Amino acid sequence: MTSPFIYEEPVASDDLVGRAAELASLRDRTADARNSRLEGPRRFGKTSLLRTLLADAERDGAVPVEVNFLGCVTTADVAQRIERAYSRQLDGPLRRWFDGLVRTLQPTVSAAPGGVGVRARPQAGAPGLLDRLALPRRIHERTGRQCVIAFDEFQEVLRIDPALPGVFRSELETHGAAAAYVFSGSHPGMMRELFADRRHAFFAQASPVELGPLPPDALADHLAARFAQGRRDPGEALGPLLDAAEGHPQRAMLLAHHLYQQTPAGGTADVETWTRALALARREVDGEVTVVWDSCTGLERRVLRTIAHRTVALASRDAADRFGLAKSGSTPIAVERLVGDGHLMRDESSRSGWRLVDPFLAAWLRGEE
Repeated sequence: MTSPFIYEEPVASDDLVGRAAELASLRDRTADARNSRLEGPRRFGKTSLLRTLLADAERDGAVPVEVNFLGCVTTADVAQRIERAYSRQLDGPLRRWFDGLVRTLQPTVSAAPGGVGVRARPQAGAPGLLDRLALPRRIHERTGRQCVIAFDEFQEVLRIDPALPGVFRSELETHGAAAAYVFSGSHPGMMRELFADRRHAFFAQASPVELGPLPPDALADHLAARFAQGRRDPGEALGPLLDAAEGHPQRAMLLAHHLYQQTPAGGTADVETWTRALALARREVDGEVTVVWDSCTGLERRVLRTIAHRTVALASRDAADRFGLAKSGSTPIAVERLVGDGHLMRDESSRSGWRLVDPFLAAWLRGEE
C-alpha cells in the first residue's frame, strides 16, 4: 500500500485535520454573505480548508468558485484568471449561460499598435476586470443562488498595482447577498496590510479566521488511523513525530510519510525506524532551509537563531553573548519583517515570545542531527 500521507499538495476534505472550528466559522460567515480572510503561515492548510469550504457550499446549493492569483503580473492577467476559474468550475445550464455571456463582456486585452499581437490594458479599472468581478451579481440575478468565492494568493493584486484592491472593492461592495468572499494569501505581512491598514481599500472588509498549529491530540488520532488502515503501527515513534512537527501540518505529513514508508506492513515503528524517517525528511527539505537562510540579513539570522533556542529572550545578555544579538532598535524591525514573511509566529511559552513557523529550520539552527 502506498503512503496515505499527502504533503506535496493540498489535501482532500477527508484528510483535513483539526480544523473543524475554523471550517464551521467560515461556513457560518459565508451562509450570511459575510466576507472573511484566512490567516496562517505557508503550508498550514489554507488551500485545503478553502476547497473543503467550497465543496460544502456547493452541497448547500451555492455556486463555488476558487480563483488563484499566483503568477498574475497585470490587470489583464487578473481578469483572465477570474474568467478561467468560472469557465472551469461552472457546469450544466449555468456553464452554457456563462459561455454565451462571456462573449459579450469587455475584452481583457486590447489590440497592439499595427494590429500585431495583444497588449494588456494599462489602467487598473479596466472594464474587462470589472465585468468579471460582477459575475456573482449576474449569477444571483439569473438563478437566485449565492456564490461563494475564494480568492487565493490575493496579495498579488497589491503587487500589481496598489490601486487595484480599490477596483475590487468598488464592485464587490455592491453584491450584498449575492456573494460571500474568502481572501487568502501566502504572505502574512501583505495580507495584514491589505485588511488592517486604514490606507487600503479593504480595511476592515473581512474578518480574520486564523489557522494555528494543529492540536496534537487530533493529529495523533489522524496519524494512528491512517497507519492502521495500512496495517502499520507508529508505535513509540508517534510521540517524537508530534514533537518534531510542532503542529506544522505539512511537516507532520512529511514526517508521517517517511515513517510509514520505513515501517513494514504488519509492523510497528521503533526508535531506529523513527531515526531513519527523520533523517530522510530532513534531507528532503535541506534545500528549502538553505534558501530561507540565504535570504535573511545578518541581523535576521541572529534573531532566528535566538528564537530557535526558545529559552533566550531577545533583549537579554544571553542573546548578546551566545548569538551576537545586541540590544538595538533594529531588532523589533527585523522581527516584524520575519513575521511579515511568514517565518515567525507568536508563542507565549517561549522566552522570546516567538517561535519559528518551520520546525525543521528551528532544529537546523539548534544544530540537531
